[in-house]
Amino acid sequence: MGAMGLFLDRLGKFGQVEDLELTFRRIAFGARLFGLAWMAVLAIVTLAQGGVPRPWVVLAAVAAAAIWLMVSAATQRSDFSLATSRASILVDLVLAAAALWAPRWAGVPTALFYGGFPLLTVAVATVRSRRAGWLVAALLSVVTLARGAFDLVVSVSQVITNLATAALLSWVLEVLRRSEATSQEAQAARVRAEERSAVAAHLHDSVLQTLALIQRSAADPGEVGTLARRQERELRSWLYSPDGKQDRSVAAELRATVDEVETDHRVEVELVVVGDGPLTASRQSLMAAGREALVNAAKHSGAGKISAYLEVGDTTRLFVRDRGVGFDPAAVGPDRHGLADSITGRLAKVGGRAEVRSEVGAGTEIRLEVEG
Repeated sequence: MGAMGLFLDRLGKFGQVEDLELTFRRIAFGARLFGLAWMAVLAIVTLAQGGVPRPWVVLAAVAAAAIWLMVSAATQRSDFSLATSRASILVDLVLAAAALWAPRWAGVPTALFYGGFPLLTVAVATVRSRRAGWLVAALLSVVTLARGAFDLVVSVSQVITNLATAALLSWVLEVLRRSEATSQEAQAARVRAEERSAVAAHLHDSVLQTLALIQRSAADPGEVGTLARRQERELRSWLYSPDGKQDRSVAAELRATVDEVETDHRVEVELVVVGDGPLTASRQSLMAAGREALVNAAKHSGAGKISAYLEVGDTTRLFVRDRGVGFDPAAVGPDRHGLADSITGRLAKVGGRAEVRSEVGAGTEIRLEVEG
């Protein structure tokens, strides 16, 4: 993309405001653009009236300002990060000083065709900093007075205008920056207060109630352990889920199933999860089969602890293992539908598979797998 294309792209983004400093930088770019337009209109009027000994000086002044505007736009990023750099301010200063002398060089000292270009240069510098604004205003005032006494009144009025602009704009920008800082501090304080309130509410609604239940069940170690494990999982999910929300992902679904099995069957389930993903149709079937495997282990294995391992990826796998009494898979009668229908058959319908390894007296391991 050429310089003109980039220039138009920057100009099209001029009204998009993200923050105060970015707004100031875009205002600086707009000031350069307005200064150029002002000078161009007055230059056309000056040339149209005729009687200009050296018209090329007028054209050169406008062309230099236009070229600089396009170059500055083309070399800057989309956020105008270089709009108020020292180099940019220096170029603005040189062009403004040349514009102040251009009428005299053109042979028409009373035709001030540069318009407000120098004044807007002071505004651009002030956007960078108060010191830069005052410095540019002072230097341009010296250049203005150095042109000679033939237009002393005009020169003095321009000096006063430059200094007044620097003073007023410095004050306005400082007020805006302080207001923005105060607003950001207030917003940060509100966010912190909301976070503390959310934590306090969760602790009250969940943790404190669970502690009260544990106190009432102190004589029942199994119930105490179940309550403690459930609260641990809930706290982990609340702390590490985005925004504290428990999305119904495959991992969240399995955690809910484990919590339910522990509560209903008073057994400890040690859960390990690697990865996570959305709860697709095939994964829903995997979760349903996994729940059946967990319930069977809790009801029939006689083990006080069950292990579950979930691995989520291109292939999602779930392992359920216990160190209970075990059984002989070949001896399971055809009237027992738990393995055949709820586990193996359910996964087969979605293209998955189930593998059961068990030995009497050595426990059982069930491996479940689906694609996706």
